[in-house]
Amino acid sequence: ATSRMPPLPELFLHSRRAKHFDRHPWVLAHSVVQPTAELPAGQVVDLMHPSGNWLARGIYNPHSKIRLRLYQWDRALELGSAWIESQLQQASAMRRQWMNAHHDLDALRWVNSEGDGLSGLIVDQFGDYVIVHVTSLAMWTWLDTIRGWLVRELQPAGICVRVDQGTATREGLEASEQWLDGQAPQEPITIVEHGVRFQLDILSGQKTGYYLDQRANRGRSAKWITEGPLLDVCCYQGGFSLVACQLGAPTSVEAVDSSRPALELAERNAQANQRDIDFVQADCFDYLEHLVQQGKQYQTVVLDPPRMASSRQQVRAALRAYFRLNSAAVRLLQPGGTLVTCSCTGRVKKSDLVGILAAIAAQTGRQLQILESNGADFDHPIDVNCPESEYLKCLICRVI
Repeated sequence: ATSRMPPLPELFLHSRRAKHFDRHPWVLAHSVVQPTAELPAGQVVDLMHPSGNWLARGIYNPHSKIRLRLYQWDRALELGSAWIESQLQQASAMRRQWMNAHHDLDALRWVNSEGDGLSGLIVDQFGDYVIVHVTSLAMWTWLDTIRGWLVRELQPAGICVRVDQGTATREGLEASEQWLDGQAPQEPITIVEHGVRFQLDILSGQKTGYYLDQRANRGRSAKWITEGPLLDVCCYQGGFSLVACQLGAPTSVEAVDSSRPALELAERNAQANQRDIDFVQADCFDYLEHLVQQGKQYQTVVLDPPRMASSRQQVRAALRAYFRLNSAAVRLLQPGGTLVTCSCTGRVKKSDLVGILAAIAAQTGRQLQILESNGADFDHPIDVNCPESEYLKCLICRVI
């Protein structure tokens, strides 16, 4: 006889939310009825319709605004280690399929949170090292299972798990960085992307150490970069500039960032690839205005600013900032020049970015054509029920 699972605690959806319930993996605190008995953080619970019908299964966190993260939509499944491993297997199968059809990658995102049905878990590999970024208490509770699977499947030299301060505050966890397996590399890791050698400092880099999401966009934009000067704004480790030199044809490259450590790494990357790039440490807004006042002209401008808004309240300021950056960039472009403009702010939609460009075209009397509209690379899949997972926009434009 098959053993039946013991019944799980039930959490009821609020009646006013029931009409609009979809398969979004996040259930916010105001969308559920407060449980009668206190439930521990990390408890697997069944989400119920006010009528008593079963809806989904997830993990409860009383400390978070996201009160419940949903993972299963089939009542017959059990939310345990075997299911977590099957999701990890499914995620890795897609990446292996891509690499079998194309080529192996030195750096890769193996798990992309909601996009792979594992809300709150990001797994990136750089060379022989794996960085696990936990952004939910739910995934923290399965860390042993995740670690075991990574050791078996990827056999890395080291596995580092990170919980950043923002996550810790939101999820009721402690901020931490620990090596679950192996140890930290003694020197920067070298990876090759689009024929460019990049040295990565995975211990002190942004997020998991490097922006893998822009991999394809660095290659795509380089193919539009023709002869003439290139200005790379918010260049971080020099990714767009170096790939442009490898695949495009800029006659000179100026790369700007406000971070000294990022520029030091970018300079090392330029030397390793024997590329002559003029790196400038400056506030990007002020520096662009300064170039406009000087009457400088470029054939290509790349804008890849950091995230500008983490809450709804910050969106208006973010839109103003994008307007200011793009307006200056358009003024700096020669007729027929190329603008590569990016936004990784999830709360700013592609239509917002296009609207900003339309307003700038009207203000400057220039014609702007969008040649390509791209998102994150293939290893950052998007969950159709979670529009927030589609955060990256990269528009390649011609400015006439």
